[in-house]
Amino acid sequence: MDKQIQLPKRIQKIVDLIPPSSCIADIGCDHAYVPIEAVRQGKAQHAIACDVRTGPLQHAEEHILFAGLAGKIETRCSDGLERVQAGEADTVVMAGMGGPLMERLLLGRLDDFPHFVLSPQSEIPHFRHFLLDQGMKIEEETMLVEDGKYYVILNVSKNQEGHTSTACAPGSERDGQEALQDAAYMREEDFLYGG
Repeated sequence: MDKQIQLPKRIQKIVDLIPPSSCIADIGCDHAYVPIEAVRQGKAQHAIACDVRTGPLQHAEEHILFAGLAGKIETRCSDGLERVQAGEADTVVMAGMGGPLMERLLLGRLDDFPHFVLSPQSEIPHFRHFLLDQGMKIEEETMLVEDGKYYVILNVSKNQEGHTSTACAPGSERDGQEALQDAAYMREEDFLYGG
């Protein structure tokens, strides 16, 4: 991947939300832009790039080699977190898949890693509730528009305080612009997927 290529805004935002990590696991890595940039930018010392499909994994390997990071980024053919051991990564990244699929892949694995950066493509309200029901805390929620599409990115960790996140709790105060964006997003969400 050429260093002069401008990353899509959503990819850069995902990288921005990754805390300093010894290792990240990018699940559904596609072209491996997230792990490449996370390592390049010093967000992670090492990375595991996983995809269930061999085609995208081959593209990921090519990009990793081209970036000169083969010694720092490992690829694995894996259905979700199946081939990532508990505690093997500090941060798990999942983006570009539907909320229900993400829920299936995360169920039973949320206690295995301290931090998650998640960007579900559908069923956002249900996905938020799933996280809260599983004892997770939404530290930050970002919404952006790119190429006419809305993207929600959640910065999530284990809730150590025993209460739900205020980021999406009913009746919580929210910035006016965020509320307007959320309303617009939900209209599109209802149109595309049914409300």
